[in-house]
Amino acid sequence: ALAKVNEVEKHAKRISLMELTERTCKWPIGDPATDDFYFCGLPVQQGKPYCDAHVGVAFQPMSSRRDRRR
Repeated sequence: ALAKVNEVEKHAKRISLMELTERTCKWPIGDPATDDFYFCGLPVQQGKPYCDAHVGVAFQPMSSRRDRRR
C-alpha cells in the first residue's frame, strides 16, 4: 500500500488548509512547520476523509498495525 501512496503523492493536488472541502483528501503531507506542507487534495472515497490510497493506509486492521511495531 505504501508504494501506491508514494505514487499518489506525486500526483497530489498540494492544496492548503483553506482549500479543503468535503470532496478533497485531507491527508497531510510533509512537515506542518515548513512551507512544503500541504494536503493531498485528490477526490475522496465516498464517505471517507481521504482518497483511495490514503484510506488504505489510514484504516488498516488493528492487528497488522500492532505487528508492525515489534
